Amino acid sequence: MDITKYEHYFSVSRISRYMTAVGGDAAKAKSLYNLNIQLSQRLYPLISILEVALRNAIDRELSKHFNDNQWLIKKRTQFANHPGLVFKDKRGNLQPDHFFTDKIHSAEAKLHFRGVPVSHGKLLAELTFGFWIKFFDNKPIKILHGAQIRAFQNSPKMPMAKVHSHLNLIVALRNRISHNEPICFNKTGQLCLATIEGYEKDICNALGWINQELKDWSNIFNLVNPTILQIKQL
Repeated sequence: MDITKYEHYFSVSRISRYMTAVGGDAAKAKSLYNLNIQLSQRLYPLISILEVALRNAIDRELSKHFNDNQWLIKKRTQFANHPGLVFKDKRGNLQPDHFFTDKIHSAEAKLHFRGVPVSHGKLLAELTFGFWIKFFDNKPIKILHGAQIRAFQNSPKMPMAKVHSHLNLIVALRNRISHNEPICFNKTGQLCLATIEGYEKDICNALGWINQELKDWSNIFNLVNPTILQIKQL
């Protein structure tokens, strides 16, 4: 396809960022656009591994905490409706935080719509990545007495608030990839290989928090660096 077709299918405004990054060279802009998609392909398996491994690690630890391997169904009120789950609204007033309850109800509704019986396992798989990251927010940690932190065999060398932010950034990256958004630019819109390398490092670090063996195994699927080298050659 020539550059006008790229602009037709993906919008002029989107393609203009790539054109600017390569000094207006249409051939290089197309190559950079393609390589951005390849980067998304390279990162997505690592994100998927992290999401599933973290979800299952939290499930194991909360099953122990509640002494119930059906805790999502039988013990949900002990955390999802806890009076300590609150947030401040724009006026500074405390309001109940229904995040967990809303996400669980949404997941159940999706299962019902598909005619799938609700079970702990089905619910576990249906809940979003963001649902699991929420467990590392300050209030859920207090409510569950830090049980979820034991999902990390290797304790992160940072405050838990930063761990929560770190994982939220990975969720945001996953969402950008899902919508075919550019991930090769920094916040100012400049082509930035350090930004890409930072994404890869953040995901791998989180995998290492869960288990070093898991991180080492995931390297089989880590093909980010060859794609970065291709971008450098543009």
